[in-house]
This record gives sequence, C-alpha cells and structure tokens, in this order.
Amino acid sequence: MSSKVAPSAPVSSCAERARGQSRTGGFVGVAGEHFVAAELARRGFLVTLTRGNAPGVDVLAYRPGTRRTVALQVKATVRLGGWIMTPKDEGEPRSDAFVFVFLPEHGPPEYSVVPSREVAETIRVGFKKYLETPGKNGRRHDPENRVRYFNREEGEKWRGRWDVITSLAEVDAAT
Repeated sequence: MSSKVAPSAPVSSCAERARGQSRTGGFVGVAGEHFVAAELARRGFLVTLTRGNAPGVDVLAYRPGTRRTVALQVKATVRLGGWIMTPKDEGEPRSDAFVFVFLPEHGPPEYSVVPSREVAETIRVGFKKYLETPGKNGRRHDPENRVRYFNREEGEKWRGRWDVITSLAEVDAAT
C-alpha cells in the first residue's frame, strides 16, 4: 500500500470545479467560504464555518491574542459584474464585515473585505438610484424588487483589505 499523498489541486482547478458545479450544485458559495477560511488561518485567526446555522454569518474568525471574534458574511461569484444581495443586507448588519470573493476561471481568488455598514449604505444608495432611473420604455422600476447588487467596482477600493478584519479583532474595537 502506497503512503504517497496526492498533491493538492492548484487554485485554478478548485475555482474551475466550483464554476462547473455552480449551475447544478451551488458550490461557488461553499468554495468562497473555504478560501476565506484559509486566508484568515494564514493570518493567525482560528476559523469556524457556520454551515448555515447562524443567519447572516458564514464564518467566525477568532483572534487568540485579543480573544475577539469577528462575524463575517461571504459572497462568492464566478461572474465579473458583482454579487447578488437582498434587502436584508441593506438593513441593520447581521455580521461585522462582508468578504466578497471572485473566483476567476484561471488564477487565485480575489477578495474585497468591506465593513457591513458600508455594504448596507452602498446597496441602499444603489437601489435608490435604480428606482429613480427609468426602465425599459420609460417605465418605473418596481420598488418591491427583492434583488440588490454589490458591484465589483464598488468593492475595488476594499480589495485585499484584510486589515478590516484585523482591526475589528483588536481589543479597542470592542470598546
């Protein structure tokens, strides 16, 4: 019996597998959560995935040095435009921050780490603009529309901003 361990799959293969399953099994979100957990572990956090057991929270990141836990919501996509949100995301935050993950066809994931209050304000303003802009044939957009959107361009200034989570885990953040 061989004791060889198979080499880990390259990042692009993981993203490609998630992309292939997205139409049938919704694995893009799960892949995004695991990529976020790995990045946080690299940065010294102990990480737990909630697996849907905590509304609005996908990942709990605990910083042993400060004994602080940060609640995160992860949104992952393989599409270039951005992330689908809901009206719940523009209300009172259920998490401390969002981590938006883009899984490109080739190459490593891209992350934008955004405080939840910033996300809420951004999608609230975006939806207001959507309602004020005439639709097809000059029709008004439906104010009951449940879809919100966080555009990749809006997240660009937060790209790679893991310091948002680190600062939330500092001792001063709780005071």
